[in-house]
Amino acid sequence: MQGFLKTKAESFLTRYPKVFFCHIPKCAGVSLSNAIHASLYPSFFKATRMSSNIDLAGSKVSSELLNIDMTTTREVQLAFNLNDKYKKFITGHCRARPELVDRFGESWNFITILRDPKKRFISEFVYNKFKDSDWAKHDEEIDVYLDSAFARHSATTYARYFSKFTDADDIFKNEGEAIESAVDNLKNFSVAGTLENLTGWQHKFNNHFNTKIKIDNKNSSPNKSLSSELYKDTSVMERINHLSRIDKAIYEAVSSPK
Repeated sequence: MQGFLKTKAESFLTRYPKVFFCHIPKCAGVSLSNAIHASLYPSFFKATRMSSNIDLAGSKVSSELLNIDMTTTREVQLAFNLNDKYKKFITGHCRARPELVDRFGESWNFITILRDPKKRFISEFVYNKFKDSDWAKHDEEIDVYLDSAFARHSATTYARYFSKFTDADDIFKNEGEAIESAVDNLKNFSVAGTLENLTGWQHKFNNHFNTKIKIDNKNSSPNKSLSSELYKDTSVMERINHLSRIDKAIYEAVSSPK
């Protein structure tokens, strides 16, 4: 009887695709993650082992106890979940390195969305300045921030998430290689697009999964006036654009795939 039920359960699960949504910070990921899940799975999956989130709290505990960085702890969580035969949906702030996509790309659908790098950079700067949580919070003004390691880290988000490089300094030393590595990796994603062409992203998603996704936008900037001021400051925007040049190249390749 137990074997029969197990077989029936496994048969039931085969109708649902395996999806990892690579949630890049400040790219409308919460809304998209919810929309993806709602369009592909029964809602009760969220209360089962079929759905998982690469969780901040768990990553922090692992990082502190094992004395390893947060990026590594999240990648370990992701690799573990991708290897779970009962898992159907994973989401979270976690890089999808080329080796991982190559290993699991045949059985899993890797999905992501990118945002214009300068907009993403400003959104993250403002969010981290005014958020309630202490995690990655800062109180610096933009001129000081732009000279910091945090800014270099933020400006190379797409390169860190998708290329073979994890460190911002290494990325700046190997710009062409980082861009090529990230772009080649993203070509292996089932669905990748940009927030500025959300309609195009939805069309790709719907065609790939034969569904009709509905997306609600629930997040907003905690300080729209500061964001507006930054966009009007020509010298600040020039510095942001220069700092984000590598991510811009990756973004443009995804915007206009050849």
